[in-house]
Amino acid sequence: MPDLVVTSIAVDDAATQLKSVVDELENMKELWDGGDIWGHRTVKNAMGDFVDSWWVKREKLQENLKDLQGKMEKAAETWNDTEIELAKSLESE
Repeated sequence: MPDLVVTSIAVDDAATQLKSVVDELENMKELWDGGDIWGHRTVKNAMGDFVDSWWVKREKLQENLKDLQGKMEKAAETWNDTEIELAKSLESE
């Protein structure tokens, strides 16, 4: 079984992608307001019920993802700094 290979690109991408997810959740309210996108009243009412339930879960999910995203950004920063320091130490030898 091969070793796990982690690159700075993968770590940076993960942090960026998590930020995109968090941003989508933060701006989701604008998509739901008014319910005009649902058309038929029955669908609009069903989606309204779903949205009311979803907001509670979304807020908790958003909170957890923000925390994870912050940790991922810190990990990416630490990873990149460590990689730079290792490269410098190898050059000086």
